[in-house]
Amino acid sequence: MNSVKTIIDEWDPIDLLAYAPEDEYDFEIKEIEQILALQVDVDQLAVEIFRVFTEAFGTEVFKKSLEECRNIAGKTLGKT
Repeated sequence: MNSVKTIIDEWDPIDLLAYAPEDEYDFEIKEIEQILALQVDVDQLAVEIFRVFTEAFGTEVFKKSLEECRNIAGKTLGKT
C-alpha cells in the first residue's frame, strides 16, 4: 500500500495545498487510514473517500466525482 498522505496530498482534492499548510488534509487522511484497517475493497474505499471529503468540505467546495475517488482508492490500495 502506498502512503495515504502522499496520495491525498498529490491529488489535492480541493486545490488547497498551494495556499494552506501541508497538514491541511491530515484529519481526512486519518479517517481514511481507519477505513483501510477494515480491509475494504476499491469500490468501498472510493465511497468512503467521497464521503469523507464531502462531509469535511461540502459539495460546493469538494467537486470530485466518485470515479475520481475510485482512482485514488485504487492507488491507495496499490491496485493501479
